[in-house]
This record gives sequence, structure tokens and C-alpha cells, in this order.
Amino acid sequence: MKALTYLYTTILISLLFIVVNISAQIKPDPSKNLPDNINGWSINEADRHFDNETLYDYIDGSAEMFLSFGFSKVFNRIYSRANQPDIIVDIFYMNSSYDAFGVFTHSVGKLEHEFGQQSQKTDGAIIFWKSNYYVSILCHPETPESKEAISKLAGAVDKSINEAGHLPEIIKYLPKENLVEESVRYFRHYNWQNSHTFISNDNIFNIDQNTHGILARYKEKNENAIFLIIMYPNNILAESALKNFTDNYKPEIIPEQTIKLKNGLWFRIQNKNNFIVGIFDSSSKEFADNILYRAESIINK
Repeated sequence: MKALTYLYTTILISLLFIVVNISAQIKPDPSKNLPDNINGWSINEADRHFDNETLYDYIDGSAEMFLSFGFSKVFNRIYSRANQPDIIVDIFYMNSSYDAFGVFTHSVGKLEHEFGQQSQKTDGAIIFWKSNYYVSILCHPETPESKEAISKLAGAVDKSINEAGHLPEIIKYLPKENLVEESVRYFRHYNWQNSHTFISNDNIFNIDQNTHGILARYKEKNENAIFLIIMYPNNILAESALKNFTDNYKPEIIPEQTIKLKNGLWFRIQNKNNFIVGIFDSSSKEFADNILYRAESIINK
């Protein structure tokens, strides 16, 4: 009898662990936690969903950004209130937290932390990312009433996402001194290598989904520069990418040399381990070399 009791107890404990583990793996759907009504606004029409095939029908101008990072679907809801502008809620279900972070970095102008892991609030708009979700809540023109309503909606979505996402590893290789934080642009598609300055319309760095790139601005008093770092799976691929770049960018460039270009600004590009690091549009040689020196120090740790 004792043996049977022990057996049943063991089975029950095992089942309990299975249920707990399954529950932990099921992510709550943030769209399910949106209210039907908020401060006098109510759902105007049926919720809509878009995927890779239909996204261009919804946001033609910005679809390429989301497609290049990767997502599964978009949830769209519109709230209406008499004598007030509509509120539009979009929740993008990105494939990973890296993708959610990436889209956010190309949307943000002023970095804040009121919602999600990073956010931005402007007139009539709140955007933020958290876990693998990118959230956009819009209401134009903004009114005192709509400002309060979209903040409540952002808070509801934020609260319903119960876990944070990981940042791409490459973030830790950014030198912190003089970094303009809101200028960080993460990318895994060559379309976004021109985010801060024109580099090329071609895939000049051999970028694919296995590479991780960052562009960022650095500023100190009257000094300015654009820093590039790309992480490749191995050094051979990084060396090959550097050769492709030097063969196709500008004839006067020499890797590992800081050069003043015809526009009067300074440039440098080099390979370090499985990374390419570079400086574009630097106001001085000293400022360019200092940023790269600090980046190399981080890589070598």
C-alpha cells in the first residue's frame, strides 16, 4: 500500500512539473489583454491581422523594414470616440527580441524607458519594444483626452508582456563614451547600412541573417563621427567582406589607415577577429582613431 501511495505521489509531482513547464512556455498574447473600451473610445470595427503576404496592403511604405527583420503577424485595432481622432493600435509579433529591437532602433528619435524595454512618446504616438513585440499606438491629432488614452493602452500592452527580451550580443561591443544612444541602429539586412550616411546600394559588406551590424553616432563638443561594427560568424567571412568592401567602395581607401576623403571628413575601416569596424564622416583623425581604439579594446577582452 505504501509503495502504491509513493508511486501515485511521484506521478502527481511529475505531472505537476509538466503542467508548470508547459504553462511557463506559453506566452500570453498581448492583443488579448487590450480593453474593448478606454476613456470613452470603443472598438470601431473588427480587428485585423496581416502577415508577410498582406503587409504591403496595410503599410506599403514601411513594410520592407518589418519584412527584412522577420515577423509572423501584425494585430491591428482601431478605437473611435465621438468628436475625437481614432486611436490605432498595432502589435507586431516579431520572430525574436533582436528583430523587435532592430525595428525599434530604426523608428526612434528620442530614447525613453516609460514603456517596454525602450520607448518613445511623441505628439499623438507611443512606440516601444519588449520581448519579441514591437508596439505602435497612434492618434492624430493629439488631444488631452487621447494623450491619456494612448498612455493607458501602452501600459496595458506593456503589462501583459511578462518577460523581457535579450539584446543582440553586438551591443556590448559599442564604446559607451560619447555615444549618442538614440542613434544606435541595429541591422541584419544591407538595406539599412545607409541609416546614417550613404555607403552603398549594394550588399558591399556581404550582410546576411547570420551577421549582426550596428551603426551609431558619436559626438563630443564639435567632434562628430559615425561608427560601424559588423559581427560575422567567423574571421574568414569578415576578411572576405572587408575585401569586397575595399574593392567596391572608394579607390583611395586602404584598410587600417585613417584617410581624409575628398569631402574633408575622415574615414577608416579594418578587420579585427570576426568583426569589421569602421568610422565614417569623422570630423577629425584623432576622434576617429580614439573610437576605434576603444572598440578594439572591447573586442580583445
